[in-house]
Amino acid sequence: MKLTIGEKITMPRKEKNITQTELAEYLFLTPQTVSRWEVGNGTPEITLLPKIATFFGVSIDELFGMTSIERAEDLVSKYSVLRDDRSFQEAMECVNSQIQTIDISLKNGTEDIAELEKQRDRLEALKTHLWIQQGWEALQRALEIADSFVAKTEGKTEHPWYLRMRLQRNQLCAALEKGREALAECKRNFKENPNENTLQIYLSMLSDLQNFEEILSIQETENLAKQIIYPPSEKNLGIWWLLIHAAVEMVETNFIEKYMTPILEVCSENDEFDFLMSLLNLYKEENQKEKLTAIKND
Repeated sequence: MKLTIGEKITMPRKEKNITQTELAEYLFLTPQTVSRWEVGNGTPEITLLPKIATFFGVSIDELFGMTSIERAEDLVSKYSVLRDDRSFQEAMECVNSQIQTIDISLKNGTEDIAELEKQRDRLEALKTHLWIQQGWEALQRALEIADSFVAKTEGKTEHPWYLRMRLQRNQLCAALEKGREALAECKRNFKENPNENTLQIYLSMLSDLQNFEEILSIQETENLAKQIIYPPSEKNLGIWWLLIHAAVEMVETNFIEKYMTPILEVCSENDEFDFLMSLLNLYKEENQKEKLTAIKND
């Protein structure tokens, strides 16, 4: 049963043979006030808690019976609300310190092993929660930066990070479960202004959402896309990488074999290696040994 604040004051007071009057004098209160606390008819003001703990020679946590794990949980909850780096560090240090203490006790074998392992599991769960929370917060911050960059460089396609930052923004939206809205925006931008950049951003968003079938469908049915995609060239090589990746995922070997040769004709050596590796992995998974050997020889 959980003790009330009054009961938590009564216990150390009696253990140390301190009267209600003595405690009241120290706090500049009447004995009746302390008495009301102890019977549950009121609680001390929060500003008095440090003084009460000092009077009994204990910490506030010890006074009010907070276990080390409960303290860790409170710090994790604090970070979940504040979401600042200082709160994260404070909570993580507390959790790690307690895990280390438990590990030492487990090694020494002087305490209840089952209980220690139970406590450790609880702390590991808290630690996992912290990392997830921080990861989510980091993604949100990154998306804010990407959104700002996209707004600042709108129409400035010559900017060296114009395309790359927009592709990164796609990835962030997918990770933050905002992919549906981002996909609609990418599709709209392509329809309104069809070019290599808007098409690559659109197909990249589909790839991030693992909608590989639609990627291949677009290159077959969308006339605006066809005009940009064909024939393969250095200019649209980024689009072809997305198409080949989708074909590998869908095991569309006929599509890959049909277009791989014209793609390789416009590739740099590094790009050629990447394309061939994707084909190599596909044949390896499909156990097509003859084609696998041919590619290795090339």
